[in-house]
Amino acid sequence: MKYPSPLPSMPGDSVDPFPDNWTYLKAELNWLDRVLSLAIARQRKEAKEVDRLARTRADRATSHWWKGLVSLEGEIAYDSPAEMPRRRASKGSYQQQMEAKIQASEQRQIGLGLPLLRNRLQLSVFEKNLVLMTLAPEINRRYGQIYNYLQETEQPGNPGLPMVDLLLRILCRNDAEWRLGRQYLTGDSVLLGHRLLEVQSNQAQPFLTRLVKLSDPLVNFLLADKPDVRFLEELLQPNLSIAHSHPVPLKQSGTTFDAPTSWLRSFPSQPAPSWSDLVLPQTLLEALQHLCQRFKSVSQVDQLWGFEEWIDQPPVGAIALLIGASGTGKTMAVRAIARELGTPFTMVDLALLPPNAHSQVLLAIAEHAPTVLLLKSAQIWLGQSPPLLETEILQFLHQRQQQRSITLLSTTNKQAVKPRWQRRITPILEFPLPDEVNRLRLWQQAFPPQTPLHTDINWEWLAHQFRLTGGEIQTIAREAAFYAAAEMPEAKLAMKHLLQALKARHLKLGKG
Repeated sequence: MKYPSPLPSMPGDSVDPFPDNWTYLKAELNWLDRVLSLAIARQRKEAKEVDRLARTRADRATSHWWKGLVSLEGEIAYDSPAEMPRRRASKGSYQQQMEAKIQASEQRQIGLGLPLLRNRLQLSVFEKNLVLMTLAPEINRRYGQIYNYLQETEQPGNPGLPMVDLLLRILCRNDAEWRLGRQYLTGDSVLLGHRLLEVQSNQAQPFLTRLVKLSDPLVNFLLADKPDVRFLEELLQPNLSIAHSHPVPLKQSGTTFDAPTSWLRSFPSQPAPSWSDLVLPQTLLEALQHLCQRFKSVSQVDQLWGFEEWIDQPPVGAIALLIGASGTGKTMAVRAIARELGTPFTMVDLALLPPNAHSQVLLAIAEHAPTVLLLKSAQIWLGQSPPLLETEILQFLHQRQQQRSITLLSTTNKQAVKPRWQRRITPILEFPLPDEVNRLRLWQQAFPPQTPLHTDINWEWLAHQFRLTGGEIQTIAREAAFYAAAEMPEAKLAMKHLLQALKARHLKLGKG
């Protein structure tokens, strides 16, 4: 058995958009009606079975305890999440039809409140349906009455809000989903972090019995005839305002540091490599150059050409994820961007921060608002166990997009970055290991012009024999210079010095 679909089948590729936000909401509520109908039917059946087996009034009063021990035609225990029917993936499934109509509406610039919220905060399916269930009593009191019935709280004066337990029973299909859903209703949730959702606190009651309510401003946004994304941003703005406060001084080993000067390092735009100095694939080079062109042209495109009025709050700043092994040129690329724009760039390596410094660094970035920002070891914030709340990271990314800036997040391993961040950040630029042709270029440009080089250096052999990154080649070149300088002042850097440097790095000749 699958969830009944409130939408008719839509053959072919042509999909009609929702004409307005209210029509969309009615479609979502039709789905919720059918899900609640299943829950009501099940509860009534369960009540009849309890009445059939109960012998006394006490039996009925304690049925939620003993029905978990007595087999009622395969019924699950009272404290287990409801096994809701699984949806089959089919061409005409409800979810696919809804997504197709939502996308068609977006293409027609028809604002739909809940999809705008979902996309803005990257909500999961559970979180989106959680918002829908908590919104329903704001639309019709009938939903409050249904919730009271399902929660067995039909006494006069009950507010008709869903409890945590009901939300988990309706929206979760198994234990794993129940545990994950419960996490969405705790303090680390993005909805709670933005104060869009409130789980009413009552320490005298179990968590499952607490009521859940949407904030009134969010209700107004979701029910608007034409939801305005600017109003949504205003809802989130109070949580962003902390980013404009002064950074808190950091304390380490008894010394007070000021966050901007301790962890954020600023570098001048000159001297820096030019585009011609970068040894990268042509497509990657063009993508980096496009970031600069985007920065230069944003005012022309949005203001003079009208895209600012055509698209609600188009992002001004660019954010890119740089992926590649150490030494493949990520930092050099950022230096080239800063040179092209004629502006300094700011860098912070998140791997070097002590645990208590991350929030202060976030504040320092907001305080100084660097035009070009490089965050190295970005997986620290974008990985599985970040030192910041996801809400804080979302606020940071949003703030950077609202500033005329370029933010580069670098990491050596793409898999270390959560898929949700990979979906949100574009472009993702991968820096490959250099091939033999590029290694030859890297060897030949690894030495400053004033370095005295011997003619016996076999550049082609070095490029063929050792599979090194540009950063490794640069390090070996400098070490070879030390070997050459140690012999005599007028000595030239020769092949033997390079071999000494290679040997010192435990590289075996004849192997890459």
